Amino acid sequence: MKLTDAVYVVGGGDLGYRISNPYDCNVFVLVGGGESCIIDAGSGMEPETIVDNLIHDGIKPECIKTLFLTHAHADHAGGAAYLRKHLPIRVLAGNRTADIVSNGDEERMSLSDAKRAGIYPEWYRFRKCAIDQVLHIGDQFQVGSLSLRVVSAAGHSADMTGLYCPELKALFAGDAVFEGGRLAVIHTRDFSLEAYRTTIAGFAQLAVEQLFPGHGSALLNNAEHAITLAHERFEQGKAPESIV
Repeated sequence: MKLTDAVYVVGGGDLGYRISNPYDCNVFVLVGGGESCIIDAGSGMEPETIVDNLIHDGIKPECIKTLFLTHAHADHAGGAAYLRKHLPIRVLAGNRTADIVSNGDEERMSLSDAKRAGIYPEWYRFRKCAIDQVLHIGDQFQVGSLSLRVVSAAGHSADMTGLYCPELKALFAGDAVFEGGRLAVIHTRDFSLEAYRTTIAGFAQLAVEQLFPGHGSALLNNAEHAITLAHERFEQGKAPESIV
């Protein structure tokens, strides 16, 4: 599904675009001329649907050079191994995410807790995936004519990072912030409200016109308003509004 001239959504489950498996996060593709980057990989349940959606949207698999993982939660990283096998991509991630995903550590990604809570089926297994390049906050890489900068997005999970594209004034925020300034507040061992506060304050310093979140709908204009709302709630000492 084409969202803008440069951004497509090719995956999304019950909390998103409903175009792939119900457990999937939103899976975006950034197209920078003759080169493309996938942002997040879905859960790995029915991952062929994501590839089918790519082809249906006219995105040539041979032009997809990278997959960036915002964090290691299963709905975002579980499909990485499949995509790495079936597409000519290099997988990029922050250092904490890289360690968890490459080892398939279900405890550290809070998947074991999610299974016990009945959020994921007991039969589900995370397929570990090799990471080709570890990135750090402030690192940049090119997607054709577009640049992406790694930004801190910790809070929802300790390992989460986002991507900022200055040419588009676009923020790929993972599970950090959503329409209406809502957050993704969860009760896991690596959730931190204080880290979340720092993340949103950092986002507020960016010039953001477009917001592409891990769930819900993308905001294609005036996206800074959502960030401002979240920032103001933190500054006023109010409890955050959450999507879950």
